[in-house]
Amino acid sequence: MELTSACPQCGKPIPVGESECPHCRHHPFDLHEAETVLGFCVVGLAVLFGITGFAVSFYHAKYESLGQQWHQQGEADLNAGKALKAVVDFRTALVYARDSDADQLELARALMAANHINEAKAYLTSLLDRDPENAVVNLELGRLATHEHNTEDALRYYHNAMYDDWGSRDPAEARRSVRLELYQYLIKQNENSLAEAELVAMAALLPPDPALYTQVGQLFLGLDDYSRAANEFEGAVRLGGREAALAGAGEAEYALGDYRQARHYLERALRGKPNDTRLSKMLDEANRVLNADPYDPAISSAERYRRVIRAFQQALTRLGECGELVGNAVQPAPAATPARAGSAMLADEARALQPNVNLAALRRDPDLMTQIMDFVFHVEQAPANECGPPDPLDRALATIAQEHEGAGK
Repeated sequence: MELTSACPQCGKPIPVGESECPHCRHHPFDLHEAETVLGFCVVGLAVLFGITGFAVSFYHAKYESLGQQWHQQGEADLNAGKALKAVVDFRTALVYARDSDADQLELARALMAANHINEAKAYLTSLLDRDPENAVVNLELGRLATHEHNTEDALRYYHNAMYDDWGSRDPAEARRSVRLELYQYLIKQNENSLAEAELVAMAALLPPDPALYTQVGQLFLGLDDYSRAANEFEGAVRLGGREAALAGAGEAEYALGDYRQARHYLERALRGKPNDTRLSKMLDEANRVLNADPYDPAISSAERYRRVIRAFQQALTRLGECGELVGNAVQPAPAATPARAGSAMLADEARALQPNVNLAALRRDPDLMTQIMDFVFHVEQAPANECGPPDPLDRALATIAQEHEGAGK
């Protein structure tokens, strides 16, 4: 009896007398078919994973896009003055990006605008705890302090912001902007000395830009710090600044009583602004007081003596403001104060000098000019609270006195 053999491929019996499996002959099966099937399975799984990953990425991208859309809507509403609506927008944005510092910062700004100060402070403080050197967060905390009129905190946060990390922003420009904002707050609080200190610090770090020098000069001018204002304006002129710098320099020098320098700058400014009546008036006044200077080396002796006589007459007028003018002589008021007593002594001196205050006497005795001008200078030093504010010619004569005394030292 012949034994059947098993098919090595499918394992089924091969009939006696057959050399190959009839089953495999009708259903051929390659050994590589299983590997092929497995490969397809792997590819299929990879495709499925890819589709899943794409779906997840798409979901996250859409989620992030929605967050950005709410953030942009919040910025638009905040810029439009719709603070409460912006608060809702940024809160919604945080739903899509819970840990977004940018959304939290903008939410804090919106809360400040909506006058929700405590909540704004909580967000800002949390942001600062995470990033203590964040300049923008320090700046917002400084603004919040100004809202609360807390000058001490405002100074601290603004100064921190000046020197913290500004990222891609120019740090020098950022410092100037922050310092200017702090200056404006201090001015509103009538903290002029603190405001001036900020300006001095700003001026020390200015780049060679005439527009910036002119801007700082105007701020010093607003504080009546004419000396520093003149320095800034003149720096602007050296850097090529034109009408605004020249006009500012002229105004500052005029306020300082340096009429010669004032005339120099005002004349140049008026070449570019010939219809500026304020500058024209200032220039006219500067010329008027300069024409009273008897020490001008360019004038003749006759003109010098005429100016001395004119200065004496102006001193009599000024002295009359401290007492009572009677005819050509001065009768001071009762000497109830040291200043009044000084006026009485000057009135006596005026009466003694007056007969010799003429061209003939001055030509005979040139040294008389010194006596007369000493009298004039003493009169022009009279306190404004006793004699009233001096007019420009009185101020000019006082300036001439200072310059003459300085030259004699």
